[in-house]
Amino acid sequence: MNDKFIQINYSDCTQKFFRKHLEVREEFEEAVTRVLRNDHPEHVNYKKLKGEFKGYWRIAIRSYRIIYTIINGDIIIVSVVAAGSRGDVYKHL
Repeated sequence: MNDKFIQINYSDCTQKFFRKHLEVREEFEEAVTRVLRNDHPEHVNYKKLKGEFKGYWRIAIRSYRIIYTIINGDIIIVSVVAAGSRGDVYKHL
């Protein structure tokens, strides 16, 4: 995945969240790129979700959680579906 282009798409609710939290968006984009390019992903707090959230991934940045899916092809498409505090974010899925 190192040489593939990464495209990040944001849902309406995540765009609204990131307008208020620009620094979290920057950290998320750096973190997800690091994970997908296998550039020291051990430094990123991420995991594959299970159960009813199967197919989603989560990155934790401070007290926030960003939930996303990955479509892998010639272009890696990351679809961010929810972002918010860790107590509320899973309610949006």
